[in-house]
Amino acid sequence: MGKKLKSNYRNSKNKYDNLSKPQAELDFHDRGILKRDEVIKITDEFIDDCLDRGLSKVLIITGKGMHSKNGAPVIKPLVKKYLADKSYVQRIYEARFDRGGSGALEVILENS
Repeated sequence: MGKKLKSNYRNSKNKYDNLSKPQAELDFHDRGILKRDEVIKITDEFIDDCLDRGLSKVLIITGKGMHSKNGAPVIKPLVKKYLADKSYVQRIYEARFDRGGSGALEVILENS
């Protein structure tokens, strides 16, 4: 019938993830031009605060990249790649349309 895909814990999908509202949000709009290190520092500070508060779902608004030099997203792929290997991140996915769609990421955090 087709190839059977390997199950991957980090990419496993909870069909109800997109229904619950994010408990906090980080918006990169109106922050000017940021360097890679600044984006990572801001993201780390936000996620650390969310973990300290025991939050499990957050929204990171990155923008669609329409104002970047080449018109392609810069912050979104950087944040997604950076968070993908973090042990406290269970899942990262594109936000629902009403929460920013392709210009935002919803992140499911694991709080121990």
